[in-house]
Amino acid sequence: MLAEKLPQQEFEFPYQKNSQELLEALGKKFPVLKDMKFSLAVDKQLVQENIRLKGNEEIALLPPFSGG
Repeated sequence: MLAEKLPQQEFEFPYQKNSQELLEALGKKFPVLKDMKFSLAVDKQLVQENIRLKGNEEIALLPPFSGG
């Protein structure tokens, strides 16, 4: 669902100093994200709290999923 709402699946985004600022900037650039539930992964690790970013990380927006 996320991929269908965004104009492309991969893109470069301006540096943000932490994950919270990144989420806010993504919400401004892609307002549709504000109404969607998703998880944030940084360098293939799920992020639950605000973390500092260096600027060269791979960021992924993951749709909700149930696991076992």
